[in-house]
Amino acid sequence: MEQAMMEHESATEQETSTTAQELDANQLQARVAELEQAYEEQRNLYLRTLADFQNYRRRQHEEMERQRGLLLESVMTELLPILDNFERALQAAEATRELEPLIEGVRMTERQIKAVLARYDIHPIIALGQPFDPNLHEAIQRVETVDYEDGIVIDEVERGYRLGERVLRPSRVIVAKRPQEPPNQGLDVQA
Repeated sequence: MEQAMMEHESATEQETSTTAQELDANQLQARVAELEQAYEEQRNLYLRTLADFQNYRRRQHEEMERQRGLLLESVMTELLPILDNFERALQAAEATRELEPLIEGVRMTERQIKAVLARYDIHPIIALGQPFDPNLHEAIQRVETVDYEDGIVIDEVERGYRLGERVLRPSRVIVAKRPQEPPNQGLDVQA
């Protein structure tokens, strides 16, 4: 009988073990299904976010291009009358063969261009007579001279411009360099 009881307990343990294993497997399958669903939800959220971001970038790029086109149109609208005046000055000079109408037309054109630049907060960089500043100037040559202090801009080859505080183009300049004095070789000349 003891043996029968032991067999019964062993069978019960096996059934319990099998049931526990089945229960664990069912729980694991349910957990796997739950994790797969969460993964799919996160993946779909990621794909939607990625698509939204790509659409945002495309819209931003299109808007920047539209703004660029509008700005270019605005600038060209202001420059075309200047070109018209320049052409008129050339025509008048050709027709009369006089230099004065051409000179006056060029001066008027220069004033108009400067006015347009000023409206866009574009101003020339003052370089002549100023100390050389590598943030504002590009030295293309250094010339020995006794007329200016060392490092002073003595000529402007190409004017530089700023847009607000930002340098659009540095001034291309020639900078003074003091000549080096010959070394005193210990010869004192007495008069």
